[in-house]
Amino acid sequence: MLLTPHTLVGIAVASVIKNPAIAFPVSIGMHYLGDLVPHWDFFSNTNEEERVSGWRPLAVAGELSLAVAAGTASVLYALWLANDPALAFRMLICGIGGVIPDLLSGLTMYLKNMNGFMKINNQIQSKLQFQAPLPWGILTQVLVSFFSVLVILGSTAR
Repeated sequence: MLLTPHTLVGIAVASVIKNPAIAFPVSIGMHYLGDLVPHWDFFSNTNEEERVSGWRPLAVAGELSLAVAAGTASVLYALWLANDPALAFRMLICGIGGVIPDLLSGLTMYLKNMNGFMKINNQIQSKLQFQAPLPWGILTQVLVSFFSVLVILGSTAR
C-alpha cells in the first residue's frame, strides 16, 4: 500500500484512541492489516534491482511528500482549529507509526546487513502483501483514504 493511506489510517487511529500509549502500537498494527487490502504500489511485481533504480525511487519520494503533507495538515488542524495539543501529538506519532513498517522495509533495500527486527518485519510484510492490478489496486487505497478521512473528521468535529 502507498504511504499516504497508511498515514491517514494512523491519524484516524489517533483520532479515535485517546491514550497515545495504546494508539501508537495500534497504528503500527493497522499498517500490517492495511497490507491485507488488495493494493498496488510502486514495488508491485518488481525485483530488488528495479526497486532502487529508474523512476521508482522518485515516485516513492513524491508519495512520501504527500504523506508528510497529510500528516502535517492533520497536526496543524489539531493545533490551530481543534485547539487540542494532545490530539496533535497523537496524530504526529500515529501518522509516523502507520508507516514505520514500510520505512524499515525501505531501509533494508539499501542496507544489506539487516538486524533481526528488520528481517522479521520484511518477512511479515512479504507474507501479508496482497497485490492488485491497476486501476483496482489504486481504487482500494482511495477508499481506505476516504474512510480514514471520514473517521478523522467525525472524531475531531466539535
